[in-house]
Amino acid sequence: MSAPGSRLRGMAAVGLALALLAACGGGSDAPAQAPPAPPPANAWQPVINAIDAARPGFANGLAVEVATTQGVVFSYSTGFANSTVVPVASASKWVSATVIMRLVDRGLMDLDAPLRTWLTTRGGAPWAGNLGNATLRQALSFTTGIDGDQANSDATDITLAEAVLHIYEGQQVGAVTPGSVFSYGSTHLRIAARAAEVATGKPWAQIVADELTGPLGMSQTAVAGAAFQSNPNPAGTINTTGLDYMRFMMLQLRRGLAGSTRLISQSAIDEQRREQWSAGTTIRNSPYLTQSGRDFHYGLGLWRECTTPANVAACDAGLRVSSTGAFGWAPWIDMQGNPAGNYAAVIMTRQPNSADNLPSETLKAQLDPLIKQALASNPPVVRPVP
Repeated sequence: MSAPGSRLRGMAAVGLALALLAACGGGSDAPAQAPPAPPPANAWQPVINAIDAARPGFANGLAVEVATTQGVVFSYSTGFANSTVVPVASASKWVSATVIMRLVDRGLMDLDAPLRTWLTTRGGAPWAGNLGNATLRQALSFTTGIDGDQANSDATDITLAEAVLHIYEGQQVGAVTPGSVFSYGSTHLRIAARAAEVATGKPWAQIVADELTGPLGMSQTAVAGAAFQSNPNPAGTINTTGLDYMRFMMLQLRRGLAGSTRLISQSAIDEQRREQWSAGTTIRNSPYLTQSGRDFHYGLGLWRECTTPANVAACDAGLRVSSTGAFGWAPWIDMQGNPAGNYAAVIMTRQPNSADNLPSETLKAQLDPLIKQALASNPPVVRPVP
């Protein structure tokens, strides 16, 4: 696509040429017309400038899109196309948690039911102890009492059911009181996805297709790459495109509406964004705390970003929800006290290093105030999204 600045320069050149032609006469007796007014300034130019300045930190390029509830109002690429299929790593968490929330919405699962409702040991007994008592809500908020990931649950030659048995057998003894600690990782969503398989009688990939990607028309989205077909990781193995992922972001921004169709309730979307920790929850493992000292809390499959995470009311007034992935894919919704959100944005990229998401996090912080300034001019939709 051509940059807006180049189009504006083209318009200015045409206006200048017409003015010069009129000044030269051309044999007409008509009175000279006033030169056309200059085109309006591009409200998005500061955003484009910030993206261009950040470009050296993105080895494979990047694209940025911004949307309001009306559709995409800004789309800019530099070295990366929004149609490129890439793994989005932890940006999968938001998607997978939304799939579970749709099952909850439909009455097939209960957020506050204990995991032993669905999950059993190899011998067929319901899960016991702290893991058995942990709820689906705590699985989606990463507060089941599990400490870190279970390495052997990542094996690609086992099923998701077997992976979750590995998690139970490796973590059951050491799991602490549910709700007492937050530990970021993959195990919680693997557990939730396996519970969903039991609740529906379908494999996880089929659940995702039936409940979300199919209805949204996310035709280029796959739950797992070739290596993870039998044991998908709901926390990190989704492959998708920017065009597809923006359909998901519009669902979130419109609080459950897919076009004019209600796909998921407003209350389910709102619950994802709500504070889920108890007063006594402590952080045991958080990439934000480790990398930047920020003690962000977690909703259901997404981060709650604010300057006062422990003060829930103040946090909600200035909230941003997000789910940045290891390869730099960074979706977020700026809330600012708006139940729907003021805007949704995605930094689309595929960094070569699986731990290199810092450039996206830095750019996200830079873009937020610039996007708000551009939105104040009420920019038109550049691409409708169903």
